[in-house]
Amino acid sequence: MRRRTFLGLVPVAGLVTVAGCAPIPSSGPAAQGPPGVFRYAYELTPSRLDPHRASISQDGVTLFPAYDRLVHQSPVGEPEPGLARAWAWEDPLALRLDLRPGVTFHDGTPFDAAAVKANIERAKTVQGSAVRTELDPVASVEVRDALTAVLRLSYPSASLPAVLSDRAGAMVSPKALADGVDLDAVAVGAGMYRMVEHNRGQITRFERHPGYWDPAAAAAEKLEIHHIADAATRLNAVRTGVVDACRVPPALLDQAKQTGLEVSTAGSLNFNYFVLNRARSAFGDLRVRRALNHALDREAIRQGVYRGLATVSAQPFVPGYWAYDPDLGDDAIRFDPDLARRLLAEAGLGDGLRFSTVIPTGSDYQPLAEAIQAQLAAVGVTMEIAPAAPDTMGDLMFVQERYDAMLASWGPRADPSMTVATRYTANGFGNPGGQTTPRLEELHKQALATTDPAARSAVMHDLVDEVVDQVLEIPVVFPEDVVVQSSRVVGLVPRLMHRPEFRGVTVR
Repeated sequence: MRRRTFLGLVPVAGLVTVAGCAPIPSSGPAAQGPPGVFRYAYELTPSRLDPHRASISQDGVTLFPAYDRLVHQSPVGEPEPGLARAWAWEDPLALRLDLRPGVTFHDGTPFDAAAVKANIERAKTVQGSAVRTELDPVASVEVRDALTAVLRLSYPSASLPAVLSDRAGAMVSPKALADGVDLDAVAVGAGMYRMVEHNRGQITRFERHPGYWDPAAAAAEKLEIHHIADAATRLNAVRTGVVDACRVPPALLDQAKQTGLEVSTAGSLNFNYFVLNRARSAFGDLRVRRALNHALDREAIRQGVYRGLATVSAQPFVPGYWAYDPDLGDDAIRFDPDLARRLLAEAGLGDGLRFSTVIPTGSDYQPLAEAIQAQLAAVGVTMEIAPAAPDTMGDLMFVQERYDAMLASWGPRADPSMTVATRYTANGFGNPGGQTTPRLEELHKQALATTDPAARSAVMHDLVDEVVDQVLEIPVVFPEDVVVQSSRVVGLVPRLMHRPEFRGVTVR
């Protein structure tokens, strides 16, 4: 087994046996695919194809091959040149973007500063925008010349280059915007691949865009993303040659190794967590949120559900990452069921608490949900599990606010301020109910205004301490990625942001 880990972030612990997982036979010589076509099985179907309204960051896995961004990310999450070949702060409220010349969208429309202006303005104002909060600092976009755009800010935002490496920086053809093209039906970007088919919940197919500015990025002639929610089915798809690679939970590590395929594990900033709508149920009471934290035996979950291939942290980051506060400790999530019961009684819930939690369908989350359900029941809390299609989760929880809680994974962002803005601020898209604290809002502003790395790290530590103290969410574990691929795959590398990208990936 090949093992790759980022920055030592997620140490491997001892493995435990997970019952109910039948062995998967070894793959044979027939497990081959068509030449020049890289096929990846992904656990999620995008919530929608419109990059500015797609409700979860993981949607970028399917969208970014077609929609290039102004800024790209390295495997360890550092901003890199994309459609903006360079950028610079002219002053704390003006970010200049030097754009790449000779780029065209898939419909033939030239990419230029006017396209940047049209996209940023649209992403800030379109109904249902999922990136409005991230772009809130941008007051206007100046078209200085065809290849120079200047983002004028209403307040400082040191995270803005990183923001532009995610959906907020995805560029749509301005002609498609002007013509009112249904972007949930047709992708019209400037990416390395042109989307030629999207069969929702099944498969998305791409063909190489011959005019792409970085020809080496589109190493495969064609790309297929197979949307398969069930982990065992994904693994079997690689074994039988239906796809070339996939990601599976740690519980399937032994089965993956039995196939004879290449298997690797790597840490990331992705974590499984509870989103609590603090305007529903009893979750507005800090004592209740703290009770849930102390009711969970995360070490038992780490061993029993994740075979030890996970990290437990009270923070939304893990040791080794610059925003993690090494002095905070994990007392806030100490397993203490007696304390959990006392806190519930103090909150007037001595007779129990009942709430509903939506989880993604498929095998990835059901074991975790059932483990948590049993642990909460031991302190008098009844958690009703409501499975829903993964591509509807963001809408159900963040737009419709239909459930009290959601158990899912948080797709990391290229800058921690993006996580803060989305998850914890009053207007954050991923903060149902909008509950926050004045201290968090003030620290968030300080983090955005601070550019010195050491000073910014100190501010982020204070901010993380506030998140943990006020239990603005309940992190469970940071599971490792287990990647399974056939020997014909070339160039697929793990990424700290947990979202596979297919630049330079091909098959032999």
